[in-house]
Amino acid sequence: MPDLITQLQYNDPITIIMRKGTDDDPYKDRADSLVVQSNGMITLLEIPSITDRVHISGMVEIDQEVYEKRPRLAPNEFLVNYSIGSIQVHESLIGKAILCRYKGRGLILYPASRIYALVSRNPDIVVTLQDYIDEIERKLAENNQLIGRVEELISETRLVIEESQKSTDNANRAADEADRARDLALDAYKTTKLAFKTAVADMKELYATYPHPEVGWTVQTYKDGKRYRYDGNDWVLIDIFGENIQPVSEYKDGLMSVAEHLKLKSFPSTLNERVIVIYLDGVLEFGVQQQIIPFLYDGELLSVNAVCKVSGDTETFINIEKSRNFMDWTGVLDKKLHFKALEYADDKTATIKTKTVNKGDMFRVNVEDLGINVQSMSIYLVIRTK
Repeated sequence: MPDLITQLQYNDPITIIMRKGTDDDPYKDRADSLVVQSNGMITLLEIPSITDRVHISGMVEIDQEVYEKRPRLAPNEFLVNYSIGSIQVHESLIGKAILCRYKGRGLILYPASRIYALVSRNPDIVVTLQDYIDEIERKLAENNQLIGRVEELISETRLVIEESQKSTDNANRAADEADRARDLALDAYKTTKLAFKTAVADMKELYATYPHPEVGWTVQTYKDGKRYRYDGNDWVLIDIFGENIQPVSEYKDGLMSVAEHLKLKSFPSTLNERVIVIYLDGVLEFGVQQQIIPFLYDGELLSVNAVCKVSGDTETFINIEKSRNFMDWTGVLDKKLHFKALEYADDKTATIKTKTVNKGDMFRVNVEDLGINVQSMSIYLVIRTK
């Protein structure tokens, strides 16, 4: 196990996690694919072993003594600071990804209170990273309070809207009932008397259900839509419900035919499926990616797959995360997307832990284990909307 070295007797201590380099605790082989920063520097993910040196394919390491005798580095040369794990390269390599192989000794972790920035280049005014973090947390707390108040106002507005909708619905129902009463009165006036009874299936059931009818009783047989009125002697056909309504067409409303109904039922469920495509251009970087994709519907996450244009020399593991507030992110996969070495597509073993998708959910990609030289990846999320 690596040694954990701290100065816990001081406030905000520096933490050092180092391996011994023995058989029981050997240095760790590392291959970091890192991008050269604008100052021509690369910061390794661990402190390298000076004994085993840092190796970059096609480049030569030079010592500090040699570097001090030159005005600048050559394009194929690099200089390593083994005390802090930084590498300096030629300015022509800025913005390019370089694979650095070395044996990692461990990490030196500095507290935020010991990392400073000069304000307006004034050496008498020093602001630490911890000061910025404290200020950010204070602003976030204020924003959360404002968001909470806005949500309360939204909830109150929704309640008012719901009450208004209930009032409108009640008024509409009253109007509908008045219309029905008016129609019944007009029908009774035109036909002398119509006393509507419960519908039956056909004429056989009509005679069985109403063996002793009274004048004006009106019954509909729902199998054929015919409506009969008893005139005192027999059941007389007075109309056929829907007889004058034509089948629906592209030009006007109407009834749906059997063929149209069967065609509607034959539509596949995939019509409700939507696909989110997240494209990661160029050489992939380790960790959370910049793209954030919102989804505007309620639905169910059906599948997650990915392909890449350039396969990696080693395996890659990717997780999909979602959030509703840009701050709290949770992974939706139980088993991560897995790219085997030299494969252009994932191995289809990913399983979904959280399938429910709510309107407004946002998705992003987290590269948890980055393969060497993986480039140009497309990730597909298939969601069935409700």
